[in-house]
Amino acid sequence: MQLHGLPNDILPNIDPIAIILLIPIMDRFIYPFIRTRLHLAFTPITRITLGFLVAGLAMVYAGVLQLYIYAAPPCYNSPLKCDSVTLIDGKLEPNRIHVAWQTPAYVLVAVSEILASITGLELAYSKAPENMKSFIMSLFLLTSAGGSLLGILIAPFAKDPYLHWLYFGLAITALITGYIFHRLFKSVEEWATVSNIAESAEGFELLERREEEDDGYCSGELST
Repeated sequence: MQLHGLPNDILPNIDPIAIILLIPIMDRFIYPFIRTRLHLAFTPITRITLGFLVAGLAMVYAGVLQLYIYAAPPCYNSPLKCDSVTLIDGKLEPNRIHVAWQTPAYVLVAVSEILASITGLELAYSKAPENMKSFIMSLFLLTSAGGSLLGILIAPFAKDPYLHWLYFGLAITALITGYIFHRLFKSVEEWATVSNIAESAEGFELLERREEEDDGYCSGELST
């Protein structure tokens, strides 16, 4: 892809920059808007499931973009091995498509991390017992090591001219994983919601009972 003066290092940094910028926006504006204006219970399980879906969408975008890269001259399906005319400095001319087209994929990945990873960290910390919070958090972070291991295992398959199939395969995997996750933990979330409602109802009944007792006690004092 053509850099047009942009350094290669800027592309991997789009993801953390997008996360830093989007976290306060989603926390202060998007989440409250969904809950108050749309009246949707944007629960942690729903957010994590949506994170999987957004990650799959990012991979779909990357796969489609890779098809456009393969369709662009001068190297087409062999961007790294091409017999086309070289540049002045001796390097091969890249396919004529701007590197900035990769930006939406990185932004979508950042959104998926905010929805899934950050919500998962919050859920792991809040639901863990007091004496096990550090242990549960460490187990959650251990999944990142598992993801890195999977990345190492599938790296040999990242070869031209089949990169788009790798992205589409990752997209299908993310979508299926999100569906399975939602089916497995939806009942847990419903049980937690019912428990919270029951606790709230019991607390409200206790408060009403205490108010009635206080009113009766005050009436007795006035009558004497």
